Amino acid sequence: MAVYTSITKESLESFLIEFNIGTLISFDGISSGVTNTNYLITTAENKFILTIFEHHTMEELPFFINLMTFLSSHNIDCPKPIPNNQKKAINLFKDKPALIVSFLNGSEVKKITELNCNAVGKALAKMHMVTKSLTEKRKNSRGLGWIEKTFFNMKAKLTSTEKNMIALEINFLKSHVLDDLPRSTIHGDLFRDNVLFLNESRPSFIDFYYACNEVLVFDIAIAVNDWCVRDDGSLDQNKLSQFLAGYESERKLDCKEKDNMHVALRWAALRFYISRLEHIHSNPSAEILALKNPDQFKKVLIDRQINEHKF
Repeated sequence: MAVYTSITKESLESFLIEFNIGTLISFDGISSGVTNTNYLITTAENKFILTIFEHHTMEELPFFINLMTFLSSHNIDCPKPIPNNQKKAINLFKDKPALIVSFLNGSEVKKITELNCNAVGKALAKMHMVTKSLTEKRKNSRGLGWIEKTFFNMKAKLTSTEKNMIALEINFLKSHVLDDLPRSTIHGDLFRDNVLFLNESRPSFIDFYYACNEVLVFDIAIAVNDWCVRDDGSLDQNKLSQFLAGYESERKLDCKEKDNMHVALRWAALRFYISRLEHIHSNPSAEILALKNPDQFKKVLIDRQINEHKF
């Protein structure tokens, strides 16, 4: 959500001619995140979010648009895609795919409470139950294959300690495949900056662009590794208990999922450690850039390797 693509008032007004959302009043770049360009747009009618996709192709995007539309129609709080006058939600802006979605009221929490964790767990389970009936599928583009390839491509830039730790973890995950666990469409990136709260117990999910069909424990692990973690990378057991209580109030975990959650936690930690290392070493340029420090996920990964957390 950094601003990689700069726009002008004139170019945006020209783009918005095709939309029935009111006259442009203002627009501001959104600095949080690192993948796409996002602007907050204010018109005479309402507020909206404009996303300009920096990596996804036009062919990849219908899945995400259809997913958000599907979730919105099933009472899951998330952005709703706004089609233009030709009923097209995905359009080219500055030669890149672009999407306008509804603006969600609420804000990112700065200090996570146990009640926040319970609410996020509950909402995530609701989403997992709803997406069981979604017929469209998308492969996980950030699975173990991507991890291996990305690691190989940036090996020369890593320290010997980093290389050894990552190589050992990849070997561990190869010997602990979770493919036979329950799966559905997952969010895939449910960090605190992708959740907005109207109040302490009402979360809305945003940024679905890593959504895919995957084992549900992976989605749970991604969330737990951000929502229930201390500064040293260890798990906050009270927050974890509340997250799981919220989740299981909507969907019960089976024994196999619980037995393999420690593997999912390691997988999720490695996935984001690798992506943050890649971001740091790729030297991105942006006008507004929020860098994600890989050291936090190094701490998380080390803790998950040392401690086989029981559920």
